[in-house]
Amino acid sequence: MTQLRHDLTVAQPVAKAQALSQPRRSLALMRKYEAAALLPDLTVSFKSHVAPATPLFEETATAFARGTLFPTVRGAVAIEDLLPGDYIETANGSEAVMWIGSTSYIPGRDEVDTTLTSLTRVTSGAYGPNRPDMDLLVGPAARMVIRHPRLGTLLGQDSVLAPIRDYADGDRLLQITPAGPVQMYHVMTARHTTVMIGGIEMETYHPGKSAGQALGPNLRSLFLSMFPNISQLDDFGQVSLTRTSREVIDSLIDT
Repeated sequence: MTQLRHDLTVAQPVAKAQALSQPRRSLALMRKYEAAALLPDLTVSFKSHVAPATPLFEETATAFARGTLFPTVRGAVAIEDLLPGDYIETANGSEAVMWIGSTSYIPGRDEVDTTLTSLTRVTSGAYGPNRPDMDLLVGPAARMVIRHPRLGTLLGQDSVLAPIRDYADGDRLLQITPAGPVQMYHVMTARHTTVMIGGIEMETYHPGKSAGQALGPNLRSLFLSMFPNISQLDDFGQVSLTRTSREVIDSLIDT
């Protein structure tokens, strides 16, 4: 993917006179996103978008840091070198990458609107020998598979997805604030699935089952414009595993 500068920007008031005559309020924080998509004719589209720095939009691009190695049919490939149409090894077998989103972590941002205020470093061997085999740097959109026999009894499935940052413990998993910009990515396949990244099973991109419920027509149109490979939210398909939080998982397991 062509690397572009991904600076956070602030939406300007519609008219200065209107802004001066109304009560002062926070301006909407915006973010630049870069998206690459495999189109139905098998060509690849590369486009930049400016959209809100809100969880729905930020989760399209804030899972994996530059340098993260993905298992492909031709060996490990750094995420920044992946292209739509490449085949990666997933829980469903080999799947084509349909879409790649990217944006930048910018240090010193602590606005309440953005989720991208820190990253999580998963240290080498955090989950056992070679799991991962080197430190991993992930963002707030990164979710991993959590398995426990009790989940099967309670939920009918022994595996769920939880944000990796929920498991930051100051030892094996560290919340960090890099001093400089970090390019972040997420990867979408035709079907929502999981991929082994450094021995840790993590999900591919999906906006979630309720993504469209809080979107008005303008935001829905803006969101879908980032995915020229689909025409409607239903085209994302089903989420393969239930998403939840560590707090909920712990409460179920400890019950």
